[in-house]
Amino acid sequence: MDRTINKPEVGTIDTAILLASSGVFNLGGGAAPSGVGPLTRVGGLTLFQRTVFTLQRGGISQILALVGEEERALRSLIRPDDRVQAAVRWLPVREFPPADPQTWEALGNEIKGSCLILGCYLVFSPSLVELLREEGRDGRVVIAVGSPGDGGWSDNPGVVTRVDPNRSDRIQTVVFYDPREPTSEPASPFAPAMDLVILPSRLLGISGALKTPETGPIRLALEQAAAEGVIQTVTASPNEYLDTRRPHGPRLAERLLLRSLQTVQGGLDGIVDRYVNRRLSGFFTRLFIKLGLSPNAVTILSMLIGLVGAGFFALGSYQLGIIGALLFQLSVIIDCCDGEIARLTFSESRFGQELDILADNVVHMAIFSGIAWGAFVEETGSHTYEPLLLGAIAVVANGFCLWLINQVRHLKARPVRWRQLPGWQRTRLEFILSHVANRDFSVIVLLFACFGMLPWFLWLGAVGSCLFVLTLAWTLRQVFLSHPSASA
Repeated sequence: MDRTINKPEVGTIDTAILLASSGVFNLGGGAAPSGVGPLTRVGGLTLFQRTVFTLQRGGISQILALVGEEERALRSLIRPDDRVQAAVRWLPVREFPPADPQTWEALGNEIKGSCLILGCYLVFSPSLVELLREEGRDGRVVIAVGSPGDGGWSDNPGVVTRVDPNRSDRIQTVVFYDPREPTSEPASPFAPAMDLVILPSRLLGISGALKTPETGPIRLALEQAAAEGVIQTVTASPNEYLDTRRPHGPRLAERLLLRSLQTVQGGLDGIVDRYVNRRLSGFFTRLFIKLGLSPNAVTILSMLIGLVGAGFFALGSYQLGIIGALLFQLSVIIDCCDGEIARLTFSESRFGQELDILADNVVHMAIFSGIAWGAFVEETGSHTYEPLLLGAIAVVANGFCLWLINQVRHLKARPVRWRQLPGWQRTRLEFILSHVANRDFSVIVLLFACFGMLPWFLWLGAVGSCLFVLTLAWTLRQVFLSHPSASA
């Protein structure tokens, strides 16, 4: 009992105990009744892989994995994957039974400070991991809960939070309410506990010390923490997590992940991207993931479709111009998928970003060239070279824009010099970067094609490209004149 009254330790929480064969509150439960397990695939990754990558992104650098029969399969997934940066230590459950208090006592002796304990049935956000780590830095016990009224998982307790009337800063939490027994429903609203708990090492082996094997080690530690007044809850929004053990859990989790991507990109996308392209890209993203296509492969596919569309424009026919515009729109929709797949599978890379930007500009220049040549072919009898001139202006402006954008990205990649810029200059450059990849003009191309006015689009493309380049060049000139070191 002496170990439970030590002063809380303050420090960074960088260790996680990952239960691959059970949940946090049903340590001896084994696989979920729905058949969901660590090898279940959601969004192109197994739940075990997704959990490891999410923990990494949330700041965890060491993972102790308690694994059962699936150990060999999980090792074969993790070992050759260069995306895995965290140190993963494999602990077979035959030697470290999760329901045995001695297992937790042994783990407590190895861990300094606090750790995150979780199962791999959850799909959750890295920001939730960061929040839990921050809240538990002072040695407090932290348990993640869902929103009140959320059904949660039946084997997890309902959590009722109440403040000690004698100390407003002291929170007592009851964790033993069973949602399956409505007769015992508490007076206060309860929220379902999630398989995400921060525990200090001093509490990991408490069940062995108190000789109460009938109570699960984690629940007993939470009960002790509530008695000490060092427990608190963190409520996660429905958009931050989903327990895949519920009916149709993996499919619902995949939808949640896709919705979260649309939310993240919503501030950067144009209106058409947000309400049309992103809605349609989800179907292709799921298809490409099932086919096993990498983000870079999808980028190449999008570029090829766009180039074929440019070829149809170049033939100079009204009907073929509409086909070209539809192919260009399809290219834009698929262009949304490469980033979605990269984020879903934690496969973002610098090369992928560069390839995406290059492919977009190649397609745009090809579209301008194809429309210009098609308009020239249609107007050959008039002996006018106006379409070719406008197309050339748009292509050159697009190329110059690409060079200027790379200058901005190079500047932003140097945080020290970027922070030296005045706030209004950074804001303006951020605005330009966020809208340079705006793909809404694909719909304008389609409208001009339907009305047989593609030659007029050349005027719009040439003038618009030049104005954008001049605005960007002027902004960069002001930056480099006021801060010469930024151009170094």
